[in-house]
Amino acid sequence: MRTGCVLLLLSMLLWQNASPSNPNAPSAQAAPETPAQQPPSQPGDPLAQMRDDLNKLESLNLNMSSEIEFLRDQNLQILLRTNSQMWTVLIHDLRREVELEEQRRTMPRPADHSSAAKPDR
Repeated sequence: MRTGCVLLLLSMLLWQNASPSNPNAPSAQAAPETPAQQPPSQPGDPLAQMRDDLNKLESLNLNMSSEIEFLRDQNLQILLRTNSQMWTVLIHDLRREVELEEQRRTMPRPADHSSAAKPDR
Protein backbone atom coordinates (compact mmCIF):
# COMPACT_ATOMS: atom_id res chain seq x y z
CA MET A 1 0.00 0.00 0.00
CA ARG A 2 2.92 2.33 0.77
CA THR A 3 4.37 1.71 -2.68
CA GLY A 4 1.03 2.67 -4.21
CA CYS A 5 1.03 5.96 -2.30
CA VAL A 6 4.56 6.72 -3.45
CA LEU A 7 3.64 5.98 -7.06
CA LEU A 8 0.58 8.20 -6.78
CA LEU A 9 2.68 10.98 -5.32
CA LEU A 10 5.21 10.69 -8.12
CA SER A 11 2.52 10.73 -10.81
CA MET A 12 1.00 13.87 -9.34
CA LEU A 13 4.42 15.53 -9.17
CA LEU A 14 5.09 14.64 -12.79
CA TRP A 15 1.69 15.95 -13.87
CA GLN A 16 2.21 19.18 -11.97
CA ASN A 17 5.64 19.73 -13.50
CA ALA A 18 4.39 18.89 -17.01
CA SER A 19 1.35 21.18 -16.89
CA PRO A 20 1.61 24.51 -18.68
CA SER A 21 2.20 27.35 -16.28
CA ASN A 22 -0.16 30.28 -16.16
CA PRO A 23 1.22 33.53 -14.70
CA ASN A 24 -2.20 34.30 -13.17
CA ALA A 25 -2.49 30.88 -11.54
CA PRO A 26 -1.58 30.42 -7.90
CA SER A 27 1.85 28.91 -7.50
CA ALA A 28 2.49 25.52 -5.95
CA GLN A 29 4.39 27.18 -3.12
CA ALA A 30 1.41 29.34 -2.20
CA ALA A 31 -0.77 26.40 -1.18
CA PRO A 32 -0.91 25.87 2.56
CA GLU A 33 0.43 22.55 3.75
CA THR A 34 -1.16 20.64 6.59
CA PRO A 35 1.73 18.75 8.23
CA ALA A 36 1.74 21.24 11.12
CA GLN A 37 -1.50 19.63 12.34
CA GLN A 38 0.29 16.34 13.00
CA PRO A 39 3.32 15.69 15.19
CA PRO A 40 6.56 15.34 13.24
CA SER A 41 7.18 11.85 11.96
CA GLN A 42 9.57 9.67 13.85
CA PRO A 43 12.07 7.55 11.96
CA GLY A 44 10.79 4.02 11.53
CA ASP A 45 7.14 4.90 12.22
CA PRO A 46 5.27 3.79 9.09
CA LEU A 47 1.97 5.39 10.15
CA ALA A 48 3.62 8.77 10.68
CA GLN A 49 5.34 8.48 7.30
CA MET A 50 2.04 7.56 5.66
CA ARG A 51 0.36 10.56 7.31
CA ASP A 52 3.12 12.81 5.93
CA ASP A 53 2.71 11.27 2.48
CA LEU A 54 -1.05 11.82 2.61
CA ASN A 55 -0.51 15.46 3.58
CA LYS A 56 1.76 15.89 0.55
CA LEU A 57 -0.72 14.14 -1.72
CA GLU A 58 -3.52 16.36 -0.47
CA SER A 59 -1.46 19.48 -1.06
CA LEU A 60 -0.57 18.36 -4.59
CA ASN A 61 -4.19 17.50 -5.30
CA LEU A 62 -5.29 20.96 -4.16
CA ASN A 63 -2.63 22.56 -6.36
CA MET A 64 -3.68 20.45 -9.33
CA SER A 65 -7.38 21.20 -8.89
CA SER A 66 -6.72 24.94 -8.72
CA GLU A 67 -4.75 24.78 -11.98
CA ILE A 68 -7.47 22.85 -13.84
CA GLU A 69 -9.63 25.94 -14.27
CA PHE A 70 -6.95 27.63 -16.36
CA LEU A 71 -7.00 24.94 -19.04
CA ARG A 72 -8.79 25.79 -22.28
CA ASP A 73 -9.80 22.23 -23.17
CA GLN A 74 -13.12 21.47 -21.46
CA ASN A 75 -12.81 17.72 -21.98
CA LEU A 76 -9.43 17.79 -20.26
CA GLN A 77 -10.93 19.86 -17.43
CA ILE A 78 -13.67 17.27 -16.92
CA LEU A 79 -11.15 14.44 -16.95
CA LEU A 80 -8.82 16.14 -14.49
CA ARG A 81 -11.66 17.19 -12.15
CA THR A 82 -12.77 13.57 -12.03
CA ASN A 83 -9.19 12.52 -11.38
CA SER A 84 -8.92 15.05 -8.55
CA GLN A 85 -12.18 13.81 -7.01
CA MET A 86 -10.88 10.24 -7.10
CA TRP A 87 -7.70 11.37 -5.35
CA THR A 88 -9.77 13.13 -2.71
CA VAL A 89 -11.75 9.96 -2.00
CA LEU A 90 -8.59 7.85 -1.89
CA ILE A 91 -6.79 10.25 0.45
CA HIS A 92 -9.85 10.40 2.72
CA ASP A 93 -10.09 6.60 2.89
CA LEU A 94 -6.37 6.18 3.55
CA ARG A 95 -6.53 8.76 6.35
CA ARG A 96 -9.38 6.75 7.89
CA GLU A 97 -7.27 3.57 7.67
CA VAL A 98 -4.35 5.32 9.39
CA GLU A 99 -6.66 6.54 12.17
CA LEU A 100 -8.11 3.05 12.65
CA GLU A 101 -4.64 1.54 12.84
CA GLU A 102 -3.57 4.17 15.38
CA GLN A 103 -6.65 3.36 17.47
CA ARG A 104 -5.80 -0.36 17.31
CA ARG A 105 -2.28 0.39 18.49
CA THR A 106 -3.44 2.47 21.45
CA MET A 107 -6.20 0.12 22.60
CA PRO A 108 -5.33 -1.92 25.68
CA ARG A 109 -4.89 -5.52 24.69
CA PRO A 110 -7.04 -8.05 26.53
CA ALA A 111 -5.13 -10.49 28.69
CA ASP A 112 -4.53 -13.88 27.13
CA HIS A 113 -6.71 -16.34 29.05
CA SER A 114 -5.62 -19.42 27.09
CA SER A 115 -2.76 -20.18 29.50
CA ALA A 116 -5.16 -20.14 32.44
CA ALA A 117 -7.71 -22.47 30.89
CA LYS A 118 -10.31 -23.96 33.17
CA PRO A 119 -10.07 -27.72 33.66
CA ASP A 120 -12.85 -29.82 32.14
CA ARG A 121 -15.41 -31.25 34.59
